[in-house]
Amino acid sequence: MFEGETSTGRFRVPYQISAPQNPRRTNGTVVVEPSHFAVGLGARDAYLGPAFLFSRGFVHAGIGWSTLNNRILDPTVPGTFVEGGFEEEGARVDDEIITEFGRALSRAHKMVGKVPRRYVAGFSDSSYPVLRLIHSGDASGVFDFAMPFTTDTFDPQADIAAGRYTGKVVVLNSEADDSSTLTDQGVAPRQYRFSVVAGTPHVPDALVDNPAGLPTARSTPATFVPALRAHYLQGHDWIRKGSAPPASTRLKTLGNGTVARDGRGNAITVDRTGRTVPRLPFVELGEARFISGFIGSYEDVWTIQQLGFPDHGAYLRAFDNKVRAYLKAGYILKEDARDMRRRAALCPPKTYTETYRDHYARFVAITPCPTP
Repeated sequence: MFEGETSTGRFRVPYQISAPQNPRRTNGTVVVEPSHFAVGLGARDAYLGPAFLFSRGFVHAGIGWSTLNNRILDPTVPGTFVEGGFEEEGARVDDEIITEFGRALSRAHKMVGKVPRRYVAGFSDSSYPVLRLIHSGDASGVFDFAMPFTTDTFDPQADIAAGRYTGKVVVLNSEADDSSTLTDQGVAPRQYRFSVVAGTPHVPDALVDNPAGLPTARSTPATFVPALRAHYLQGHDWIRKGSAPPASTRLKTLGNGTVARDGRGNAITVDRTGRTVPRLPFVELGEARFISGFIGSYEDVWTIQQLGFPDHGAYLRAFDNKVRAYLKAGYILKEDARDMRRRAALCPPKTYTETYRDHYARFVAITPCPTP
């Protein structure tokens, strides 16, 4: 339990820290995640993933910050309360608990080792306290890096320009999210990046045993997760080394403001200058029309013949070229690119999208189909 007092009232909430038994094995970075009202610690468990975080030495620290459902982190724990903050849907919400927790972690050497770097990440419901803390100025001096994703509302660029936040912010959205207030305006190039992944829904299929609240298996192969992991590490290097991430992206729009689409009906992605940039390889190849939305779907799946390839080998070469372009642009990590290539090759003559549709269990496990 984490107990204390913010500027508006006392609190007693659960927390959960995932760290090496030997604190010297950390990379000196702790990422704080406010618990999502439905999913809990979904950034750790589904989106970034335990293997991604812990193999690289990150410490993860989940915290309850509201009495609304799973925002408390563990509703079964007795004696929890939040007295300060504000009321929302009959519950108490106090964002300052998150920054108080961040400060406390810098002193918790026995549990987390020395943590010269503190980050904060949240998605959808749990992204809003992150944006509010940036907006209020409370995150400044506590969190070096913030990564809210699948989000909307407050524009961190305005808060950075006003001096309310001195850290760095990377925001990633699906096509389904309202990004109107978040598109990079070029006012904070040393602190802000925004990206959007064409064809993806707000809640993608994470291809793992999804936590409760993410019933998305078999919904769509289009996912922002590879880009999320890549941009998270780019943000980490931005803090550690000063290495600037790739340019921000947005969906291309027409003169009337509607999203521009290719011949298959998929959204087109451009960078800040309007230059077209790579999309997910199977979106680039036009394997289907990928429909965004809260969960999303796909339709009109084409075979390799309909895509214009004479055989599966030719398809795989084209797929590999698209993966290479996506990797070079900085939108996927090498290990995720490897898995994407392997899935495209699992069940000849089927495409990546056909294998997802017709052999889902093998697609998830990356197990080849039997040779005919």
